[in-house]
This record gives sequence, structure tokens and C-alpha cells, in this order.
Amino acid sequence: MPWNIHQTIEDEVKFRIPPGFQIPPDMGEPIPTRVFTSTYFDSEHHRLGQLGLTLRKRVEQAHGVWQLKIPSGAVRLELKIDSGSRSIPWEFQDLLTAFFRKQEAIQLGKLRTKRKGVRIQKDSQVIAEVVLDSVALIRDKKIVHSFQELEVELQEGTAAQFKPIRKILLHAGAEEKALQPKIFQALQLPYPLPLELSDPSAPATEHIRERLHSQFLQMLQHDPGTRLGRDSEALHRMRVATRRMRAIIRAVRTFLAPEWTEHVRQELGWVGSLLGEVRDGDVLVESFRQNFHDLSRQEQRAFQSILKKFEDQRSMDRAKLLEGLRSDRYLTLLNHFEDSLTHLPFQPSPLTITELARKAFHKVQDYVKATNSFFPKAELHRTRILLKRARYALELAEPLLGKRAKRFLEQAKHTQDLLGYHQDAVVAEQRLLAIKQHFRATGIAYVTGLMVERFRNQQSQVYQQIPKQWQKLEKQGKKL
Repeated sequence: MPWNIHQTIEDEVKFRIPPGFQIPPDMGEPIPTRVFTSTYFDSEHHRLGQLGLTLRKRVEQAHGVWQLKIPSGAVRLELKIDSGSRSIPWEFQDLLTAFFRKQEAIQLGKLRTKRKGVRIQKDSQVIAEVVLDSVALIRDKKIVHSFQELEVELQEGTAAQFKPIRKILLHAGAEEKALQPKIFQALQLPYPLPLELSDPSAPATEHIRERLHSQFLQMLQHDPGTRLGRDSEALHRMRVATRRMRAIIRAVRTFLAPEWTEHVRQELGWVGSLLGEVRDGDVLVESFRQNFHDLSRQEQRAFQSILKKFEDQRSMDRAKLLEGLRSDRYLTLLNHFEDSLTHLPFQPSPLTITELARKAFHKVQDYVKATNSFFPKAELHRTRILLKRARYALELAEPLLGKRAKRFLEQAKHTQDLLGYHQDAVVAEQRLLAIKQHFRATGIAYVTGLMVERFRNQQSQVYQQIPKQWQKLEKQGKKL
């Protein structure tokens, strides 16, 4: 991604304040008063706002900057590009391809903000800024709505250092409130736009629609971070959402028209494979770095040669992924799936959702019992795949099964994690043995052998834990 995108983490808390509120003067050093205008944009279908992303152009003292904010857990990733252009920078257009889909952005509104506040420091370190914003919604050069709010943005401070700041502000009359971008407040829109949840007594078709919709939104939300490529977690979550959608469709295929099911699963499988290649590379490289930091200096030189080989492969896989995410095929999938959510091709099913969920777990049990030994190592990956399918099917039935499903899902995740650790070590061993032939140097061959040995030990250690964990899972499975 181009160097001109500046990235920071925005960790802030907002407060509701009474009329006439003033920041206590002894809280910190006053900062210069600022006045700026912010113009916000979204897609025609408000896809950004639905997922809590905000895109705006801010102008302050004739200097323009474009800002894109993406939720990331309890904080937000803030991306900035210095530009006075009226058009959205191409870098942001690329990051938001899945949201705009070749359509023009629409302007949500323009806000003028007057900001004053204080900077709190300790030992020459800026802990936080406390700012009081007076905000006006401008339309046709007129103020149509105005409000004030208080923000505390942590700079280099910690959650513990925020507590006394919060206490002072509450004592002064402020009241903590949920995070909501200013444009949403000005337009009186909820943030993020809510996803309607089905009642447990709703028809099975509504539960299916809701689950597919929520996973589709997860896939979209993590698409920009995946393209940006600076946080492997975004790619991981996008891949999980894609796989869950595919697994859910497979689990409830008796409820859906076969031709639709086959086509969508095929396209999701294509996206999932592109994401999977890069994710596997991320896991592999990170595993190498964590497990082989204790090598001698000479061994480290050989290890770096091996590591570079895998990093180069990951770079090629990432280029292939970006090509796919920029393709018409991907955009067609997004449009098709989004359109389908309003009229999914349902058909009568001989089984209920809970029966499908139980059947999915029984399939795992039958597979385990059918093997010659209790858990032959060669079959663990297939067990993991079947367990994932069962887990996703149970997630769909959770509103109907209640605590029984919740306890089962907890054990299923533990079991799946163990099987995943084992599979990661198996893949690492296989990849190392596959590249060994490309290196002729004795030192590299030795380090490769050392790495293979460690991953085999990891497999053995994990393998010993699997039977006991399987017993816990089966115990919960019987209660379903």
C-alpha cells in the first residue's frame, strides 16, 4: 500500500455534557483553539455507515486531508492522506472497492467544528487530550442543527491512566456515552446501523437469513483491512466470515434451491482459497519467527534464507489475492449475494435447523468411530473440517437450543483449536520438506531438519491432548 497513507490508532471516549459545561481549567495545558470543516461520504446504500466506517475530507486553514476510520475491536484504525482534491483519493477508492462497487460516492453532510481543550502530560509524555467540540451541520451555507460533545482521546496513556480523567469529568457534570461519529449525531442516525435480530420463535428461514447477513457484513467490514495488509487479523476475520457463510449454506442446503447453493458456495470457495493461501503464509511465517529465535548466529543466517523463501511466496499469494479482490468476479459475487439476502431461494426442508445441527455433529462422531485407531494422525485434518461444519451448524441453532448449544460450542472451539495447532505444525513440516530440495547448502539443510523436528514434536504434544478434549466435547454433544 502506498507510503502516503498515514496510519494511527484512535482510542477515544465520548461524553454527553450539560449546557454551559467547561473543561476544568486545572486538568492540563490548554491547546490552541481549532476550527475545521468535515465533509462526509458514503455509498448510495450507506454500506460504510452500516458497518461503522467513516470517510471524510477535513479542511483546516486551507489545508485538506482525507480520513478513513475503520472499527477494530474497541478502537478505530484511522487512515489519513494529505490531499486537497475534491475527489476521493484513489488509494481510499481501492480500499473501499467492496463498498462502492464502481458507483459514485454520495455526500452525507458537512460539519463545522470549533474545538478547544487541554493536553494532559506526565513525565513529558502526552497521556491524553480532552477536547470540547461545538459542532454545526451546514446545509446551503446555513446551520440546520448544532450540538456539543466532549471527547477524551488517549495518546500514549493507558486504560488505568484514563480512570482519574474520567472521574474528574464525571464530577464536573459530563456523562459517558456510546461512541457515535459526529455525522451520525448530526443526522440523528444510529451507529452503526442496527442489524435486526430474529426472535427465537421466528421461522427457520429468518434465522438462516440473519446468520448469512451478519457473516456477509463481517466479510465486508474486514475487506479494507485485508487490502491494506498491515494487520493479519483483518484477513483472518474476513476468511473466517467467508468460510462460515459457505459452511452455513452447506449445512442448510435442504432449505435452499440447489442451483443457487452450488453457485454461491463455488464463488465463496474461490475467495476463501485466495484468502487461505495468504493466511496460511501469515501463520507459517509468524510460527517460524516465534519458534526459532534461539538459534545460533550461524544457524540464524541459514534460517533467514529459509524465512525469505516463505515470505516471497506469501508476497506472491498476496498479489494474487489483491488481483482477485479487484476483479469483476468478486464484485459480482458481492452484488449477487447482497441482492439474494432479500429473496433467498428457500424451499421446504424435511429437517429442522436443530436436527441439521445434531446431524452434523453425529457425522463427526461416526467418522471418528469408523477410523481404525481412535485418532489416526492422518485423519485429524478431516476430523477438523467436519467439526468446523458441525460448529457452524450449531451456531445457527444456538438461539433455539440455548445453554446446551453454548456449552457445546465452547468445547467445540477448544477441540478445533487443538486440531488447528496440530494441522499448522503438519503444514509447516510439509512445506519445509518441499523446499528442502531448493537449497544445497549444508547449513540450510541442517536448519531445515532442525525445524522439521521441532514441528514434529509440536504435533506429538498436541496430539496427546486431543482424546481427553474429545471426551469433553462428546459429553456436551450428548446433551444436544
